[in-house]
Amino acid sequence: MVLDFKFIISGTLIILALIPLYIYRKTIFKHFYKKGDIKTFIKSLTIILKQDYPKIPFNFNILEKYKDEKDIRIQETLVVEDFVRQFCNYEYELNTQPSVSKEHLWSTYEQNCSLRKDNQYPKDWNQRKEVAWIRDNKKCNRCGTELKLSDAQTLLVKQMKNGGGFNLENIAILCNDCTKVLKSTNIEGTAKDLHILDRLMIKVEN
Repeated sequence: MVLDFKFIISGTLIILALIPLYIYRKTIFKHFYKKGDIKTFIKSLTIILKQDYPKIPFNFNILEKYKDEKDIRIQETLVVEDFVRQFCNYEYELNTQPSVSKEHLWSTYEQNCSLRKDNQYPKDWNQRKEVAWIRDNKKCNRCGTELKLSDAQTLLVKQMKNGGGFNLENIAILCNDCTKVLKSTNIEGTAKDLHILDRLMIKVEN
């Protein structure tokens, strides 16, 4: 009888432990198994990348590279990482930027174009940044993504140490991701810290 009693207690505890697993089975198992169509997934990313990063010549014909992977989550993650690598590896050269009509310039523009002795930005720097941002249609010069003025980053085409100044032709407007890529000395590490990666990985997690 003692053995039977212990058996009953053990069985009851096991059943009680399995009840939450049964109740929340959909929530639990969706983290381990996900159904999906990789072609549809790539198409959804294609729409995002073409629309928001129009200057990057992504290769969207990458299905063959990952077709043997059976786990859909791993497969989707590999696709995302591939696109992020393409974003990072896109060769972009900082060139002299377009000039702006004189009617959009101000009285102190010319005198503040030259390098200052203290190597500081001129007092009208924010105004220069805004004019350059408008000139570039409020988009990143490298990838083409749309930018708020507060999010826009700037790079001097010709650095001050090489004789560059603060004239608008020397100011390039970039997004945060492209700035990180261009300044990176460890592109693989930088790739893990980009907004584009976070944005695309949301599609994997959904």
